[in-house]
Amino acid sequence: MIMLWAMIRFFGPIMKKALSIFILLLSAAAVSAETISEIKIVNQNGESYNISSVAAFTSFKVGEQVPSRDVILSSIAVDVNRMRESGRYSYVDARMELDGEEVTLIYTVVSKYRLRRLEIVGGKKSGRRIKKKSELEIGQFADDSTFEQAAAKIKEAYRDYWYPDAKVTWEERRNDEMGTVDVVLKIDPGEKLAVRKIRFAGDNKIEEKTWYQRAGSAVVPEFLKKKKDIVQAKDLRKQMQQKQKSWVPLWSRITGSGKYKAEMVDADVFALKSFYMNNGFLDVRISDPVLDDTKPKKAKLIFNIDEGRRYRVGKITLSGMEKFEEKELRRGIRLRRGDIAKYESIEAGSESIRAFYGNRGYIRSSVRPVFDADSDTGIVDIRYEIEEGEIGYIQAVNINGNERTEDRVIRRELVMYPGEKYNRSRVRVSENRLRNLNYFEIVTINHEPAGESNKYDLNVQVKEKPTGQFSAGIGFSSVDNLVGYIELSQGNFNWKTWPPVGAGQKFSIRATLGTERNDLDIKFVEPWFLDRQLSLGVDLFHHEARYFSESYDQKNDGMRLSLGKSLSRFTRGRLSYTMELYDVFDVPYYASPLIKAEEGKRSSSGMDYTWTYDTRDHFFNPSRGNKTTITPYFAGGPLGGETDIYGARIRSAHYWPLIGDMIFNLRGEIEAVEAFGSSKRDAERNPNSYGEGVPLFDRMFLGGPNTLRGYKFREVGPYDAQYGDYVGGNSSAFLTAELTYPIWNKIRGALFYDWGFVNADSWDFNPSYNPETNSGYNDDWGIGLRLDLPGFPLRLDYAWPIKYYDHQGSGGRFNFQIGHQF
Repeated sequence: MIMLWAMIRFFGPIMKKALSIFILLLSAAAVSAETISEIKIVNQNGESYNISSVAAFTSFKVGEQVPSRDVILSSIAVDVNRMRESGRYSYVDARMELDGEEVTLIYTVVSKYRLRRLEIVGGKKSGRRIKKKSELEIGQFADDSTFEQAAAKIKEAYRDYWYPDAKVTWEERRNDEMGTVDVVLKIDPGEKLAVRKIRFAGDNKIEEKTWYQRAGSAVVPEFLKKKKDIVQAKDLRKQMQQKQKSWVPLWSRITGSGKYKAEMVDADVFALKSFYMNNGFLDVRISDPVLDDTKPKKAKLIFNIDEGRRYRVGKITLSGMEKFEEKELRRGIRLRRGDIAKYESIEAGSESIRAFYGNRGYIRSSVRPVFDADSDTGIVDIRYEIEEGEIGYIQAVNINGNERTEDRVIRRELVMYPGEKYNRSRVRVSENRLRNLNYFEIVTINHEPAGESNKYDLNVQVKEKPTGQFSAGIGFSSVDNLVGYIELSQGNFNWKTWPPVGAGQKFSIRATLGTERNDLDIKFVEPWFLDRQLSLGVDLFHHEARYFSESYDQKNDGMRLSLGKSLSRFTRGRLSYTMELYDVFDVPYYASPLIKAEEGKRSSSGMDYTWTYDTRDHFFNPSRGNKTTITPYFAGGPLGGETDIYGARIRSAHYWPLIGDMIFNLRGEIEAVEAFGSSKRDAERNPNSYGEGVPLFDRMFLGGPNTLRGYKFREVGPYDAQYGDYVGGNSSAFLTAELTYPIWNKIRGALFYDWGFVNADSWDFNPSYNPETNSGYNDDWGIGLRLDLPGFPLRLDYAWPIKYYDHQGSGGRFNFQIGHQF
């Protein structure tokens, strides 16, 4: 009590002063506060009217006191955005008027009307179908822009129905008292029209072959054909977006070929002119096409083309250079005297000179090719006129247009910095790196003077695109049969914010449910871990497979951590740690004892390192280059777990382009695994153990659509003849040679040969037959189709076994798979 009394005596005066100061501050705040004296709702003419719905979106009430005008301005800005997003108003704006300390808020609002009645008049299609195409719904809020958009959608729908000249108008009747609107959409479809033929007239040598002439020409190799200065009509049509109607009606319905697209005319004229100029016809003239629709369903689109002379390159000279010698600049020009004067090759010479100067800091250099053509001889002399400009330095790098993506995500992809000499190639590399992020629709990097004579700012301008994706679908293959999936992914993820967008991370969650498999995969990737070019990957997964064998099913649950780094332009390294729990279950009583011994759960804790070398020209469907991976791995030992193994795997694929757009691919793999430690000791003590202690889930099998296509999935390798089970092996190798050739647009044929074997013992690569394991090498040959459909690539193969054993059968096998092969 004495201590309490002493504290009151000591702190009492201090608390009294503090309370007085607090009251004074409150009074001062109250004096400086703004008061909302009135809230007005007006139309665009400034006339007041009452819209009760606006009250639901306003932040203030009459008589309310607000600390400052900044709070008022920010709050009414939020009000305006909320009203716009509600879709109830055609126009919304807000402002405040001051009268001393009193504030009047004025909201300018034009309200939409509720759609009460919708009527379709005219047209060739049912009203119900067209109403659906308009996307108008009774009861929605609508205005003139809503009806304009509906009319545009109906016109687009009629274009899909082969009516390119359809016209749509509307009449509306508004009820201001009820706030409703009735609309009548009037449709004049015009004539149904299909472009049956695309013809080329004028002064030209265009060759139009019949289908049987083209078929005969197709069997002659390209290098044996006599080269002429003649353009094929089919090559011209390939350049165009407008297509003529197929003689197969179903194909026209599927692809839309034959639908007249007037808005494509300018693009097609430009494409045709570019094609001619890139084949040496520098004087070509092409007029806008004429549509002959005297027979609307068999219309003809006629292009008038005057080809002019096809030129070859004569003399190549350079002028205007002072700081460098001509021979240095000529190194990048690939044109030679006598070459076809292709405009793209001429422009490539200009680009090489610009790059030469730009890579040495000359920021404002320019190059212009000047032609001196002789139409009598067909020779064109080319002179590159050069203005060298001055050396420039980067003062600042400015980034604009990134509303969601953080600045640092963009800056870390740039390879040029303030204070450095300008370098054109590094600017282009930076642009390409930003495009490859797949976050932006548009990426440009431009320079502008920064005030001083040789200083420039680099302006990085981007336009973002959606990076999140939700997808669902159904797939089928000859291995796992029918599969349905659902996937949510974000390519520009940010785990620290909501919404989780902008930090350049990648996240996906995918669930797969099928007749033979159930999977759940959650993946996260941080491409710049610790702000270094070091990627961190975290994977969580559940995989359940019922297609491995008729004698068992298998489940894997686990996680994987990985660190990856680019080592050079073409090489990359990745170190991974994986912890898994395997479960081999549903083993029937009649299964091989070698499989029964594997039944149950078993853990694995392992690491692997993958070195990748990749020079392919395309990630999907490459035509040249090589991809090779080397992966040593081990599990158990100091890492724990119930599985002690080590092994190595080498995979390689090489692609060669051949004549006639053919591609030859040679692909192979070799792998071996061996047990050690407790796994090997346990195997030596167990009479039913097989594989020298390597568990079933780490053994190798071949056969199926990705290896030996003439055999069932996982039915190449050691075989327990007594029980009819394939039990896998510890060493394997396979090789595939495949030739693909074009058949039609996005369709390629394939001819292939597969060879491979699986041996029971570790590091045993003898392909000869082993009677103890009923296995040796197998091979097959076959034919196939490759359909590169957008989002739906198909691989269809039929293969016949060559070297096979009695338990495998000799019949051919069909393989069907969706997806690309790596």
